[in-house]
Amino acid sequence: MKTVREIAEMMGTSSADLVKVKQRIRDEIKRQDIKVTKKGNRFVIADSDVVRVKEAVQSKGNEKSSKIFKEKEDLLKEIEELKSQNDRLKKANKEKTEEIIRIKTQKNEEIRRLNLKIEEFADDFKELNNKQLQLNNQQQQLQARILEQTKQLNDSQQKLISSAERSSQLQEKVEKIENASLWKRITRNFD
Repeated sequence: MKTVREIAEMMGTSSADLVKVKQRIRDEIKRQDIKVTKKGNRFVIADSDVVRVKEAVQSKGNEKSSKIFKEKEDLLKEIEELKSQNDRLKKANKEKTEEIIRIKTQKNEEIRRLNLKIEEFADDFKELNNKQLQLNNQQQQLQARILEQTKQLNDSQQKLISSAERSSQLQEKVEKIENASLWKRITRNFD
């Protein structure tokens, strides 16, 4: 005749699992409707019933442990799949990162090349602008010279006209003198 505790100890239960196994034994006793007798202040069951209870609890424990083992195997497979997937993702991420770095390097090189062209264009524009300013200054100087020469030409024309008028007047006087009589020449009265 054995108590529930003694049955659990016979099964080699550790002290950490003792409470769970004792409860399983009690549940099995009730399920099989085994007669329990009281001996002193302890409840015991017959040795023939002990073997049946022990086998039932162990088989259920084996079922449970095989179920747990299967769950663990499934979890391990899932972990392996996740590791494999993680490795693939890491590889893909690394490849994408390398591609991004390569594209970024190309873009930076293109930007640097375009910036150099812009600087060249800016220098050319500055040089062109300076030449335009020089041409504008030369044009203003030429216009000033043209105005000055036009003024001089106008003055020269005016002098020529004045000279021509005076020459014409002198020519008239010379003609009057040449055509004048001797008396007018002597008296110098040519009018």
